[in-house]
Parts: sequence; C-alpha cells; structure tokens
Amino acid sequence: MEPYNQNAFPPLGIYDSDVLDLKNAHDAYDIYVNDEFIGKKLVLTQSEEVGDVVDFLKVQGVQNVSTNLDGDHYVIKTEDAQRVKDIIAAYLKNR
Repeated sequence: MEPYNQNAFPPLGIYDSDVLDLKNAHDAYDIYVNDEFIGKKLVLTQSEEVGDVVDFLKVQGVQNVSTNLDGDHYVIKTEDAQRVKDIIAAYLKNR
C-alpha cells in the first residue's frame, strides 16, 4: 500500500462512517415490557426517537411507566403489562 499525503484528504474507504458521530438513519431498538421482548422499533428519520414509544403510550392513556435505555435495549416497566404490551405491539406493527 502506498503512503498518502497526510495533509490531503485520506483515500476513500479508510474510515468507516460509523466512526462519525452521526445518527444512522436505520437505528433499531429492541423493545421490552417488564423484561419480555415485544419487538423492534426502527428509527427511520432524524426526527424519530426511541422515546416516541412512551409518547404513544401516554396518548393511549398509559401514565405509570418507567424506562431504561441500555445500548439498543429499551425496557419499559409497568404495573399494567398486558395492556402496555398490546399497545406497543400494535404501535410497532403500524410503524
């Protein structure tokens, strides 16, 4: 491999785009309710966030939830697990 000029632009392909601090347009998060996997939340645009799931729950009248984001695992804790699972399953299916 030939060396390149350190003061010029690096050759294409040397740097992986993941190194950059940019949001990947296809981020995916595993959604759990009380540690039970429900599905994947795909983040398709810059304006979407994994927290949109909880916003949707609030619109549906669910208020008492706590959340924890650990890497790509988004865990929602609630006392009303079956209702929250049903709402999130419908949300993920329609997105």
